[in-house]
Amino acid sequence: MRFTVTIALCVFASSAWAHKPYFSSGEYGGAEQAWVIENPDVSIVLYHKVTCDEPVVWLRYEVDEPTEIFVQLGVPLIDRLETYNPVIGVVHDGVSDGVATPFSVPAGLGVEKHESTGERSLFFEPFTQTQSWILLERKVPVPAGVGYITAWDPNGQTGKLWVAVGETEEFNQDDWANAPNWLGDARFFHEAGSGPAVEPQEQLCAVVEPESCAAIQPSWGAALLLALLGVRRRRSI
Repeated sequence: MRFTVTIALCVFASSAWAHKPYFSSGEYGGAEQAWVIENPDVSIVLYHKVTCDEPVVWLRYEVDEPTEIFVQLGVPLIDRLETYNPVIGVVHDGVSDGVATPFSVPAGLGVEKHESTGERSLFFEPFTQTQSWILLERKVPVPAGVGYITAWDPNGQTGKLWVAVGETEEFNQDDWANAPNWLGDARFFHEAGSGPAVEPQEQLCAVVEPESCAAIQPSWGAALLLALLGVRRRRSI
């Protein structure tokens, strides 16, 4: 086992690994539970399994002055995800809140939506021996303050995606120690190697309107009143 770990560490140290990996287990589904980006310049990747219970993944950043954040959105190279096309929403101040989202936007902020052009580029990660489609990558200007990077599928379908930020590679001693775990977790996420015994079946989830839209829906009391008025009107005709 020690020999295997040593080989993994050597490969990790010499590979073209660009992002320090982290994994979502469904706990980053809202602004208050967002995964915290400690430094937007340092490259990290957050892997997320999209489910009906956790359709959106949130990352939180804070910058002292206006800057640009490098973002990437990818999907594991798995046959059933060949047409899976999630999007990124950068939530920050200074944006008009006119973008349709499956979540409620924090007060005072708006959403800048970033979508794939339809073209995909293949990405091979040598350390984990996994492949992905990169749907988009760009530098997004953001103002000073707290903001969020979100990702979801606009069609409400389950699947898998990853969000990466930053371009500067930075690893410490603890990272080298975690490398073997990263290897196994990343390959499991990409369903590489043996893969799951039964291939998962993706599904369409019921579309949930954001709270801001729900607020304009009539209450059950108003609906009952309208129904009674309709009955009374019919009787008077």
